[in-house]
Amino acid sequence: MKSTRNPRFLLPCLLLAASACGGGTAASGAFSATFPDNRSEDVASVLARLASAPSAESPAVAVGLTSTPSLFAYDIASGHELWTSPVGAPVSAPRLAGELVLLHESTGIVARGLRDGRTRLTIPDSAMHLVGADGEGPVSVFVLSTGAGVGARSEVVVAQGGSVSWRRSYEQALGAPAVAGGLVFLPWATQNLSVLDARTGDELARLRSTDAVVSEARRFAGHVYYGRSGFYLLDAQAAGGSRESTHFASPSVGDLPGDPSLDADPYRPAPSATSAVHKIRLAWRPSTSGTGVGVQDALAYFVFYRLVFALEADGGALRWVSSLPADGLDSVASEGGLWVATADGQLRFLDAADGRERPARETGHASVAMALPHDLGAPDGAAQGEALPLAEQLLAAAQNTDARLVPARSLAVARLAAMSDGAATESLLSLCDDRRLPPPVRAAACEGLASRSNGAEFVLTALRRHANFLDQTEPPPAGPLGRASANMHLTAAVPLLLGQLRDPATPAADLTGLAQALGELGDRSAAEPLLDFVRLYHADAADDPTRNAVVAASQAVARLLGVASVDELTTLAADPLCSPGVAQALRDVITSLTENPAEATGAPSADANPTDDANAEDATPAPQLPVQVTDAMVTRVLAPVEAQLRACLSADSTHPPSARLMLVLEGDGAVRMVSTTPGSLQGCIEPLVRAQTFPGNRAGSRQQVTHTLRRAH
Repeated sequence: MKSTRNPRFLLPCLLLAASACGGGTAASGAFSATFPDNRSEDVASVLARLASAPSAESPAVAVGLTSTPSLFAYDIASGHELWTSPVGAPVSAPRLAGELVLLHESTGIVARGLRDGRTRLTIPDSAMHLVGADGEGPVSVFVLSTGAGVGARSEVVVAQGGSVSWRRSYEQALGAPAVAGGLVFLPWATQNLSVLDARTGDELARLRSTDAVVSEARRFAGHVYYGRSGFYLLDAQAAGGSRESTHFASPSVGDLPGDPSLDADPYRPAPSATSAVHKIRLAWRPSTSGTGVGVQDALAYFVFYRLVFALEADGGALRWVSSLPADGLDSVASEGGLWVATADGQLRFLDAADGRERPARETGHASVAMALPHDLGAPDGAAQGEALPLAEQLLAAAQNTDARLVPARSLAVARLAAMSDGAATESLLSLCDDRRLPPPVRAAACEGLASRSNGAEFVLTALRRHANFLDQTEPPPAGPLGRASANMHLTAAVPLLLGQLRDPATPAADLTGLAQALGELGDRSAAEPLLDFVRLYHADAADDPTRNAVVAASQAVARLLGVASVDELTTLAADPLCSPGVAQALRDVITSLTENPAEATGAPSADANPTDDANAEDATPAPQLPVQVTDAMVTRVLAPVEAQLRACLSADSTHPPSARLMLVLEGDGAVRMVSTTPGSLQGCIEPLVRAQTFPGNRAGSRQQVTHTLRRAH
């Protein structure tokens, strides 16, 4: 029968059909609330389709963005450039999607042919950002999204042969997709993975994670994985929905600076092409074996601009660290090592065993952003050069002069301090001795040096050095060296420590550590030189470092001589010229000695024989600190500035007649925090309080003390 359909209605219907199959407007869609998740039969059906589908390898092509701006493609296998094309104002880094390369530009999402650079598609971004893309053969999938949050919007675009097959919008936040076996694996709403038919868009299976974020899907070596900081393997056990009931892999490497991850978080706004997010990454790759899923080569690679740390996936032990000549823009873990695309146009491969580099690929373009295929294999060729000892690698990383690398340089110092061999002591000494280093890096090195228990020969050699203008030598880091000497029970260092204590060129900040070390080493021959130091500076301790050093020296004398030091310390405390803070500290030392006469009888000399009865009679254990700092002790410490504190209360008639002072003291007496009530007195009272020296406590733990100040009547 001949159709009588009105042609006026036929054209809109045809347009609607074209739109749903790949026209201009995306079809609206949503994930059904009634679709079952974690259903074993659905997973089995997906796995059967994957097993029957022909395998398709990702093209070994890297793409880069230059500052001009232009986009280029480089064939890694042949070592040749494929094409270069100017681009509009780039909004994001490029993305690879099978036979297409995508770039978010000012005009929208522009898709170019991976092999020829010709523009195939331009999709308006609709105020969304490009969060991820993938492809297999002629099928390419990419996702736009506003990110997670209220009112989230997303869109999936599936293209085949360079033209849109279908588009669908969702009222959920979507993650980065993967494509395999004619299926699209689509994360959404932080905990779901839906498997869609790439041809129709129909949902075939849904997996829901109960204990891990799901933000991206990836294909590696013929397997599909999904997750974020850790990845589930899509296999028959995936329907379990939890880490315990599925095959799940995640590297455990501890805290790292910059909070790195495998890729930018798809649920957040996409970073710009030049963002540091691309240069700070934790690159690793899940690997499947007969026993389950793990981390490829048992390594995760922490890339921080120009430094790469190879960390063991189970615990984070450091295997090697490599210094790159330029920033790493993209990094991909592979079997046997790590690919890094650097800003100088090189594609480098670092060997998993020792970090040595295999022959690099030269793209010919300095770049601001790069994209490498996720599933790259290792290149041919042997690693070049010799691997340096780990201590030398860490030293080189810590000495890197790039100011952006301070957090990673500090990490290198911390890993150096964790090593137990003498070479690490030498390297830490070299860093602590370098006053040109950024303060955080040098401070970490000095702290690491102070805690060493080996490498005595390096400590003694450094302590023999003194400042000399003619020889252009500077004083060594005597304070940390002193603490290291005490840790090593290095009595041979005593005369050298005394020499540094007497040297006017020794920085005041190092004197406290020297005095403390001399007290801890227990050699009574140091007592008189320490007393000389107290006599010399007890009336001239105008600054905190000097005052702290004088106090530490007096405590060391008490530790060495016990009650025999009381008369001398009493005389110094009674000297009218004695600095008020020092005088109070001396009185506290004397009180400690006299309140514990049984314990304060002098420390044994360094050459004392513990089995010798005569020496045992002379033995005097060190005086002990108070169990805790009391309000009475705080009153004594603040006595020298009592008048000034009361003046703070009287300066304004609106202030109450009293104020409450809350102190947080470290275990060594250092003032961590000062808080006043009312808060308007903070500016007047805090400097006066911090200028005083508070005692530590016996447990060496942080303590809070409350003290009341009252206005004079």
